Amino acid sequence: MIDQVKKAALNQAMKLLSNPKLGEWLSDPRFTGAISKGLELHDQFRTNVESGIRNLTDSLNLASKDDLGSLRQKLNQVEHHVGDLETKLSAKAPKKRSPRKKKTPTA
Repeated sequence: MIDQVKKAALNQAMKLLSNPKLGEWLSDPRFTGAISKGLELHDQFRTNVESGIRNLTDSLNLASKDDLGSLRQKLNQVEHHVGDLETKLSAKAPKKRSPRKKKTPTA
C-alpha cells in the first residue's frame, strides 16, 4: 500500500517537474521570493507556538518535552551505573552455599 502511494507521488512529481510552467515560475524572482517569505513565516509561527507552549507549561508547573528528555537521559545513566555496581558486587561477593540439613539421630 505504502509503495503504491510512493509510486503515485513520484509519478505526479515527475509530471509536475516536466511542466514548462514550473520552470517559468522558478525563474520568476517574485515566485521564489514568495516561497522564501512563506517558509520564513512558517518558521516564525512555529517559534511563537513553541514559545507559547513553553510559557504555558512553565506557568502550570508542567514538565516540558526537553525536561522529560533530560530526565530520561539521566535515568538511563543511573540504570547503567546501577548495573555496573551490581556486576562489581556480584563479582566480589562469595558464592552462596546451600544450607546443610541437620542429621537427626535415628533411634
